[in-house]
Amino acid sequence: MADWSALQQRLPLMDKARLAQLDGELGTDTLHRLLGLFLEDGRLQGEALSRTFADGDFEQMAKSCHSLKSACGSYGALRCQFLAEKLEAGCRQQDAEATGALMVAWELALSETLSEVQAQLEAR
Repeated sequence: MADWSALQQRLPLMDKARLAQLDGELGTDTLHRLLGLFLEDGRLQGEALSRTFADGDFEQMAKSCHSLKSACGSYGALRCQFLAEKLEAGCRQQDAEATGALMVAWELALSETLSEVQAQLEAR
């Protein structure tokens, strides 16, 4: 794997253009409801991924990462999407060392992303 660490730090947590597009297409109320669901689902899926990581279940981790990658991409959570993609690849290769480092970075990015989404919802 390339130097994902430097790349991921250059990515924004949330793609403002994607959020603006969703706002224009769906309306502010609908977008906020969807972001609330993303917030809840992100927490649940993050906890599930942490459990499968602790169990060393690479196959289930790869499946979870694939799902997370799609969800994050839908809402413009660019850093989480990028890291989920790299984490999925590490899991498919059953690379414990790379997966461990990616998991730490992904958990931090998820926490920061969910905090940003929560702040956006509260600012409404």
